[in-house]
Amino acid sequence: MPGCGGPDVAGSGGPRIVSLVPSATEVVYALGAGGQLVGNTTYCTYPERARSVYKVGDFVNPDIERIAVLRPDIVLLTLPTHRLVADRLAELGLRFHISQPRTIEETLGEIDSIGVLLGRRGRARSLTDSLRLELGQIPAAPDSPRVYVEISLSPLMSVGARTFMNELVEYAGGRNVYAFSGQQYPLVEAERVVRADPEVIIVLHPGASAQEIASRVGWSGISAVEGGRIYTDIDDDLVTRPGPRLVEAVKVLAERLSRRTGSCLRQRSR
Repeated sequence: MPGCGGPDVAGSGGPRIVSLVPSATEVVYALGAGGQLVGNTTYCTYPERARSVYKVGDFVNPDIERIAVLRPDIVLLTLPTHRLVADRLAELGLRFHISQPRTIEETLGEIDSIGVLLGRRGRARSLTDSLRLELGQIPAAPDSPRVYVEISLSPLMSVGARTFMNELVEYAGGRNVYAFSGQQYPLVEAERVVRADPEVIIVLHPGASAQEIASRVGWSGISAVEGGRIYTDIDDDLVTRPGPRLVEAVKVLAERLSRRTGSCLRQRSR
C-alpha cells in the first residue's frame, strides 16, 4: 500500500503535489487531480483514497526528508503551523503554496488558486460557481437561534469572528454567541456561556456528551440544555476544514439549527 510503503508515483499529467493540509487535499481530489498527489499527512482522511497516499508525517510534524524524496513540484502547506517547514523547503529549493483560508469567500478563492497551480483553472471555476449557487439555495434556520460552538473541553474553547466555522453558523441561520470575540479561537468562561444563553450547543471534540454538558455547574438552565438542542454527532472534519465540502457543512448545520417541533424553514435572503 502506498500509505505504508514507499512513495507513490503520480498517475496523471501535471505537477507532482505533496499536501500537508487536509482541506487542500480535499480540494485536489475535488478538482480531479488525485493522481497528481504523491504525498500527504496522516490527517488527510477524505476522500477515502487520500488514506492510501504515501504519508510524510502528521499535520504538525511532517518529515522534510520524506517530502524531498518525492520530488514534488508544489507542496501545499499552511501558516503558522508549517513556518519551519516552509523555511526548510525554501532552503532545498522546493516550491510551496500557502493555504490558509479563514472565511467561505476565501475558501472559494483558494479553490480557484489551487486550480491554477494544478492547471485546472476551468474545473476550479466551475466548482466554485456551483458552490456559490448551492450556498444561496440552502434553507436557513427559521428563528436565527443563538449558537455556542465548543471545539475544546480542556480548556474550554469556542470560535470567534472571521473564522470558517463562524461563517458556516451564520449561513446556516444561526448567531454565534462568541462572534463578538476578536480572537479566532477564544478561551471560554463557563459563566459567560450561561449569560449568553445559547439556544443550540454544538460540540466538536471528543469527551463531551449532552449529559456532561447539562451537568456543568449553572448550565442546566441554558435554553439549549432545557430544549434538548445539544449536538455532539456532527463530523468535526466536515465543519472545520475550509474546503469543497462547505455546502454539505452548511446543510448539516442548518438542519440541526432547524430542529424544533412545528418550525418551518425560511429561504435565505442574502
